Amino acid sequence: MSTKKLTLAKLERLLFTACDILRGKMDASEYKEYIFGMLFLKRLSDQFDADKTRHKAEYIAKGLTPDLIARQLENPDKFDFYIPADARWEVLRHLKTGVGSALNKALEHIEDDNPDKLQDVLKGINFNRKIGQKTMDDETLVQFIQHFDEIPLRNEDFEFPDLLGAAYEYLIKYFADSAGKKGGEFYTPAEVVRLLVQIIEPKEGMSVYDPTAGSGGMLIQSWQYIQESGGNPSDLYLAGQEDNGGTWAICKMNMLLHGINSFDIRQGDTLAAPQHFDTNGELRRFDRVIANPPFSQNYVKKTMQHPERFHTFMPESGKKADLMFVQHMVASLTSYGKMAVVMPHGVLFRGGEEKAARKHFIRDGILEAVIGLPPGLFYGTGIPACVLVMNRKDAPVRKSALFINADRDFKEGKNQNSLRPEDVEWITHVYRNRLTVPHYSREVPYVELAGEDYNLNIRRYVDNSPPPEPHDVRAHLHGGVPRAEVEALSPYFANYQGLRELLFADRDEGYLDFAPAITENGGRDGIKARIEAAPGVVAKHAAFHAALGDWWRRIVPRIEALPEKMNLFALRRELLDDIDDWLLPQGILTLQQVRGAFANYMTELAADFKSVAASGWGPELIPDEDILVSQFPDVLEQIERDKARIAELEALFAAADEEDAEPDEESGVLPSETVKSLRTERQEAGQELRDCVTDLKGVIDELYVDAKARGRIPRGQARGYFKEGLAVRSVDLSSIERIVSIFSGVRDKPAEALGKLEALRKQAAGVLATVEGIDTQLERHAALAEELRELKAGVKQAEKRMDELVAKAREAIGEEEAKRLILVRFRSILIERYDGYLQQYLRGCVAAVENLWSKYAVTLKTILAQRDAEAAKLDRFLVELGYE
Repeated sequence: MSTKKLTLAKLERLLFTACDILRGKMDASEYKEYIFGMLFLKRLSDQFDADKTRHKAEYIAKGLTPDLIARQLENPDKFDFYIPADARWEVLRHLKTGVGSALNKALEHIEDDNPDKLQDVLKGINFNRKIGQKTMDDETLVQFIQHFDEIPLRNEDFEFPDLLGAAYEYLIKYFADSAGKKGGEFYTPAEVVRLLVQIIEPKEGMSVYDPTAGSGGMLIQSWQYIQESGGNPSDLYLAGQEDNGGTWAICKMNMLLHGINSFDIRQGDTLAAPQHFDTNGELRRFDRVIANPPFSQNYVKKTMQHPERFHTFMPESGKKADLMFVQHMVASLTSYGKMAVVMPHGVLFRGGEEKAARKHFIRDGILEAVIGLPPGLFYGTGIPACVLVMNRKDAPVRKSALFINADRDFKEGKNQNSLRPEDVEWITHVYRNRLTVPHYSREVPYVELAGEDYNLNIRRYVDNSPPPEPHDVRAHLHGGVPRAEVEALSPYFANYQGLRELLFADRDEGYLDFAPAITENGGRDGIKARIEAAPGVVAKHAAFHAALGDWWRRIVPRIEALPEKMNLFALRRELLDDIDDWLLPQGILTLQQVRGAFANYMTELAADFKSVAASGWGPELIPDEDILVSQFPDVLEQIERDKARIAELEALFAAADEEDAEPDEESGVLPSETVKSLRTERQEAGQELRDCVTDLKGVIDELYVDAKARGRIPRGQARGYFKEGLAVRSVDLSSIERIVSIFSGVRDKPAEALGKLEALRKQAAGVLATVEGIDTQLERHAALAEELRELKAGVKQAEKRMDELVAKAREAIGEEEAKRLILVRFRSILIERYDGYLQQYLRGCVAAVENLWSKYAVTLKTILAQRDAEAAKLDRFLVELGYE
């Protein structure tokens, strides 16, 4: 295997660097089409060259004449995409002037030569588009091209087949993150898409439709799901419609870069004018329908085509078009079809026409499930969302709908929350198995829904609110911990043998006391350390790790066989079921946590596993950090020290410029305004010194004239004394004092002139002292600024050198050693994922015990006695102060 193959991590870094070239010139929303256009152009050209080389070798092997070979190599029918001569990378890479126009022509010619697949996809990309008042300059575009010249994009360059598609998805997410609210117009978070796909379970030979396709993620994940399930997606019919022209083009490029060549994506408003019909001119019906329509839109009924799609028309104003999308999707289902759609929560309980539509869905028996999602998952909206699952299969006999309340299971983010792989896996597991889980899911009969007037508010049927905190009045008054509240922690004590006895001691029939080991060793502050060090806790975690280690050793041969078997997705399903049998008996983690941690693990390492399955155990899969830690620890240590010093200096400079910052003479760092002020003061002092020199020369001239007139200059000294005085240019104190001393030899010196000389000397001495003080401050500040600059440059250079060191070290690693190192990494990450859940479980135990201490360790009587004692103390103080 060639070590030059691209991993997903490396390609993502290269594409992010491409964004860096344009970042600062324009917003991400403006330059995304440049990135997409250049990536697509380079990809098509690189693969065309590769296909051309392969065809040429085949023609030569068949004995074709050079003339015929040349003609065949320019035959568009021989290529998936034919690239005309002026659009090939070998031409574009040498562009220096008129770059934007040349790139636009290249995209135009590629589209013209491949109309079946690229009609209207590339011509909308404009490298000469004005950003503000000007277009992108040639120099930046040349740098952009040169960067892409270093990114090989042929099939054989990739660690696994769909690597380019995965990188494109990374870019789409990056631009959606950058776009904020507008990102939701073209991108649904991948984990939400995954949930919907796992709910509809597409199979080979089916048709899948997304009426609001965006950038195509739902259709692509449906295609990938069939691969994962061991099926052949080549005969899958993918169809979609997208209103926004730019997003429609991104969607088509997304499909092609994922290697999906058979799809039917139309442009237009789906509610106003659907564009997919059967041979009879009727609305086409699909096996699976999946969508995340824009929330809360208006629509216009008057111009709407095919109104027979809708049994209940929503108000045209008031942003109530949500259930219009749902009705269109239901009308697009086959008689056994299933659909999943993201909707705002309001559609579940609002009255009027929306209530009538819900009633219709239930009476038709097609409402299969309602799933409540966590808040803040979608770009630019905080509206709570849900998933409606409609299923025509078995609709005549369906008598209930499954309600799942998953709104508390998510990963909290700074700007946006997200579903974790374990959340997706658990929702899917509960849905497929129709499980009733307390405070999470319940099968609700249709008659109950009718009794609630068709209000589908999820909390009516599955309330996941935490129970109220119990408080025992007797314990608050007289002390002790209620046995009932301690027994509520019995699952912890069942897992951690001996922990209950370590924490609590018997008091009476209804109450316990905290054990002396707790009360005498820090109380609440010592609970955490006591629990973590408890023998039962240590033993239980060790037993869990032993079980996990045994399971890992048993399944390693199956992972090692990936390059031969090539079925990663079958392996994932197999291991997911297998790990339940090994870890659930440990009792410490729930089924949701066991499956969730493994799902998270497989998602995190998906690209690595794909690479192993497709390309074997190459050293490219060993992270740079691992190689550096093992081979170059001294380099890393120095960089870490330098980075620590950089952080320290940057903090000093930042703190100095904070509003109301206190002066810090020790650090030597000055506020920016102080630096400006000192430089101005230094200039003024310099001018004052120059004025001193001018005044000095005037006094010298007076002395010379007077002394010469009276013949008081020592013989032979006039020229030397006065020339030295008049020639002075320096502004240092020693020069001025020298001049003053020169005239000590003049006989009968005029007192007034000598007084002026002495005054100038004192003035210069004061100014020079000020200058020296300013110079000292500025030099310290400048030295620290220079140190910061040099450290940053040094770290940058060291990191660049590290790339070379890593590349050389990686070349020396053979496949067997690479496999060993990669498996060690796979194992350590698996342990980390489960350790995260173990620590979460342990933290829950600690928090529960600390909560009991906070409630009952101090009785109300003690609090009242302390209050009375403090009140008495206050009274004594008042008496002493004369306030009786």
